[in-house]
Amino acid sequence: MSTTAANHHHPVLGALLKLLSVACLASMGACVKYLGTAIPTGQTIFVRGVISVVVLALIAWRVEGLHILKTQNLRSHAVRSLAGTASMFCWLTALTMVPLADFTAISFTAPMFLTALALVFLREPIHAYRWTALAMGFVGVLITVGPQVTFGGNSGGVLVSFGAAMFSALAMFFLRSMSGSGGEHAITITFYFSATTMVCGAVTALAGWPMPTPEQWLFIGLVGVFGVSGQLLMTLSYRFAEVSTIAPLDYVNLLFAVAFGYYFFGEVPHWSMWIGAPLVIAAGLIILWREYRRYQQAAEAAAANA
Repeated sequence: MSTTAANHHHPVLGALLKLLSVACLASMGACVKYLGTAIPTGQTIFVRGVISVVVLALIAWRVEGLHILKTQNLRSHAVRSLAGTASMFCWLTALTMVPLADFTAISFTAPMFLTALALVFLREPIHAYRWTALAMGFVGVLITVGPQVTFGGNSGGVLVSFGAAMFSALAMFFLRSMSGSGGEHAITITFYFSATTMVCGAVTALAGWPMPTPEQWLFIGLVGVFGVSGQLLMTLSYRFAEVSTIAPLDYVNLLFAVAFGYYFFGEVPHWSMWIGAPLVIAAGLIILWREYRRYQQAAEAAAANA
């Protein structure tokens, strides 16, 4: 490990920052659920986008200057940002339709959708590990959402939740392509994503926005603050620890979702969630472990050929 890498390798700090990121994003979800359908999703997304754009521009100005926001990859940013924006619209809408824990469990299917995208568009080979993970995750999803679909649950909310996971996987797919083809700065990528959400959210004003109460303005503002804080903390966490070390901490979000759902909204998770969610989580961890092994093997091969 080089001196520079060693100076930035602090796995405990990275894990702490990642946990804070997860807590912020979980808190954002709870605020959205509290607002419910009283405030249109687009209005909340617009305010969140404005806060994010301002904060990111200030950080860029103080850290490296506004020139860091210049890019030659506007098309790539547009595609990635639109996919992420669609995911956010589905995400915030789903939170008003299904329990927090159920939505969180469904959101963990994103790595499986990402694997499917890699198979279809990149022709990446899928070995036994990934097939096992996909099968395990599929069974876990069926168990988790079964009661919602078959026993009078909100099947529409389940579909919107899956939409959030699928668009999230699509955004990650394009993000991986962008990172591999030139390495755009994380602040630049996040800035264009936030700007896109702001513009798309503003368009929904044509359908009419209500005037929020002071309390609703507070929670709308908290959505923006928690959202940009979660993004920045997550980006910072990967500077101090490897992805394989801290990425599994995303699954702590389920604990926050259960706690927030029970304490603030009186939601008691169905028994199926406790059986299905661990299978979905295990599938995600298998995919993550396999990705890490592939990265290690590629690095070893490159070192051997050097």
